[in-house]
Amino acid sequence: MARRKATGQAGPVRTAAFPDGPDSLLLNPAISDAELRRERVRTALSPAIILPCLAGIAITLVGLMAGIGVVVVCAGVLLVGMSVVAGLDNVANFLTDHRHDAGSPCRLDRVRGEFFFRSRDFSELGEAHHAARILIDSVGELHRSPARTWIDPMIPGKAHQLVWQALCCLDRTRAARSLAVELAADPGSAVGDLAVAARESVGVIDGALSEVVRHVNACLVLVREWEGKLRHAELADLTAHTLAALPVDADVRRLAEFAEALPQNVFAYVTAARDVLGAGAFPWEQRSPGSTGEEGSS
Repeated sequence: MARRKATGQAGPVRTAAFPDGPDSLLLNPAISDAELRRERVRTALSPAIILPCLAGIAITLVGLMAGIGVVVVCAGVLLVGMSVVAGLDNVANFLTDHRHDAGSPCRLDRVRGEFFFRSRDFSELGEAHHAARILIDSVGELHRSPARTWIDPMIPGKAHQLVWQALCCLDRTRAARSLAVELAADPGSAVGDLAVAARESVGVIDGALSEVVRHVNACLVLVREWEGKLRHAELADLTAHTLAALPVDADVRRLAEFAEALPQNVFAYVTAARDVLGAGAFPWEQRSPGSTGEEGSS
């Protein structure tokens, strides 16, 4: 199978900053690029950015027209520049930074599930929260995996749609879960059947959600296995390329033979010079104490 080129697009799962700490979020697959562009424009044109920018422009114009001074003009230009930088930063991080003031709530997380679900949206749903977190993380891993360029290009998008629908179903169980808890706490026998019915209905949905988790996890197991194969193939290619760049054994042996001849040549010249100048024996030629002439001559 031919390897496809990666799209390079950002995935639907992002790690975002919230007032209660970092969390993973899953974007709504129904949100179009055009809607996201409109939200970027709204972020760039927010009053917190526009008003200081307009004030800076006004200060600059007044300073230039009235000749008040360079300091005033520079202050106005600086205010405009700071506003532009803040606006660009807000636009770049409008999906991942939701740490807004209480007086200026974020449009994106104003309604749960309109633009995204975050993992902590399901924290009060008990074991279902664990399943929701696994599903969100699984979609992110599937979109980031290098193996996605080898599989059906529709699969990551289908998994995104599937997980989003599963989270929507889970989100709609909140009232039923609360009702089941309320009925279970009622000591009256008249509500016993109602409590069982509510609990069983929620249980059916949780069971289906567990099946979704199981099947999505099966996709990840296959993808991870293929990632391992790809990594092994990359390492094999790297090893072969690296070893091919090594010098051949014959060349290395010739270098060793050449190096072996060097001290022999130097020894011959040095001993000849020693004999001519009568410089005496070298240390390794000195007899050790207690040795006899016969031992030296043997």
